[in-house]
Amino acid sequence: MGERTSSLSAGTNALLRLGAVPVTSAADVLELFGLVPAQAAKADLGTTAQALLGLLGDGPLTADEIARVAEIEPAPLSASLVELELAGRITLEDGVYRAAV
Repeated sequence: MGERTSSLSAGTNALLRLGAVPVTSAADVLELFGLVPAQAAKADLGTTAQALLGLLGDGPLTADEIARVAEIEPAPLSASLVELELAGRITLEDGVYRAAV
């Protein structure tokens, strides 16, 4: 989609006229096919990740706060946080981790 008078936008504007739908994320593609993104089952998570998920269920925390409360070293903490993010179980915004709703 672009400026309707620009020759650079002719292709995308033509697709939109034909009924194309803009896709901004993988969730948009799944929605087009009537699919819901799968959530990782709790059993699929490692023990550290499960513990961190329980901790974040009590409220949002920074990585430093999580490390102090959980008494976990930075390397396994980072791995578990990434695991939880990839599974869609937590989100990171402005340096604060939250359990996904």
